[in-house]
Amino acid sequence: MRLLFLNRSFWPDPEATGQLLTELCTDLARDHDVTVVAGPSYHVRTAGRGLWHEDAVGAVRIVRTWGTRLPKRHLAARLINLGTYYALAAGAALRQRPPDVVVAETDPPLLGLLGAALKARWGCRFVYYCQDVYPDVAEATGGVRSAPLLAVLRWANRRAYDAADRIVVLGRDMRQRLFAKGIPPDKLSVLPNWVDCQLIRPLPRNPFRDRFGARFVVMYSGNLGLSQPLDVVLDTAVRLRSEDRFLFVFIGEGASKSALEGRAAALGLRNIRFFGYQAKERLAESLGAADLHVIPLRAGLEGCLVPSKVYGVLAAGRPFVAMMNPEAEVAALAREFEVGFVVPPDDADALASVVRRAAADPRLLDTMGVRARRLAEERFDRRIATREFAALLDGGAGIDGEQAGDAAYREARRSVSGREWKRC
Repeated sequence: MRLLFLNRSFWPDPEATGQLLTELCTDLARDHDVTVVAGPSYHVRTAGRGLWHEDAVGAVRIVRTWGTRLPKRHLAARLINLGTYYALAAGAALRQRPPDVVVAETDPPLLGLLGAALKARWGCRFVYYCQDVYPDVAEATGGVRSAPLLAVLRWANRRAYDAADRIVVLGRDMRQRLFAKGIPPDKLSVLPNWVDCQLIRPLPRNPFRDRFGARFVVMYSGNLGLSQPLDVVLDTAVRLRSEDRFLFVFIGEGASKSALEGRAAALGLRNIRFFGYQAKERLAESLGAADLHVIPLRAGLEGCLVPSKVYGVLAAGRPFVAMMNPEAEVAALAREFEVGFVVPPDDADALASVVRRAAADPRLLDTMGVRARRLAEERFDRRIATREFAALLDGGAGIDGEQAGDAAYREARRSVSGREWKRC
């Protein structure tokens, strides 16, 4: 089967969506002809000249477009970056052989409209792979306030939903949000993101952890962007600044990083450390260095996205705090599988209380960590997830609708909770 994927971020980009898509396409390329139309990375320089150039990773063929790399702090710059990719991706896609299936992701948000147009041109199947729900994300974060632009996003995504043969979402809360928009449930497949459990695993010795000594490490690892209330994590560090045992570690890059660093410096906080993105090969070390991870999501974003960082945290065998509204997918995982805590997204006092409680009960954290690793292996391992995606592309139902989607989680819960807990 010939597959054509559309997404700006792809190998060697360190962004989560690019890494996940690279793993998916690499696995699919064992049995299928896979081409990806990708854009330039904001973080890694890639060789090549002209409007398009070809590249490859393993058996995956990459058509990489030229594009601007303006700073993403301002909406106008982001629109120019995404607009250049969108226009060139359309031209590059039309130059390809007609595929059997077009799979469009949501970076940039209008890619679904391009997928719909390619389906109309070629008569192929179209899968809309929603890592985010637009314009809901833009409205909830305040990243887009222009009424005309929001209207365009709303219209374009409606066209994409209507044209898609299958719409893939990442969680039950996303499925419910699209169902509320009038999308027929038999179009919706819940296929969560994943983690490579062979790459990320609990480590008996961890050099990255050694640099922090005996302090209790509270970590945020991922994109430092608009969808995470990271200012609340910093407020929590302020509340715990007099207790030397606590250290807050931020790992990653993004639009909020400079502001966070500036505020931490202005407050004279000595219980905060910042690091850049870690190499994929070192994620087991960096994720495993935390005693407790924080996974924040701004109020109103539940059902718009599912933070993929949770799966790496689970694979590393670490517990987490879901800083989000309780109906969000990650909060549901914390409760259902007893692998973490849940606090409101804007409550620094509640987060500080959980951090103190966790530090006082290492046995509880160990038990949560073992459950977390088991859950990653049973439900969210890369081999399971990409096999399910392949079945969907082959014409199978995947995990469809409300009943089947919930059944997958019930089966995982029975499998995980039915095991005798042993230290990893």
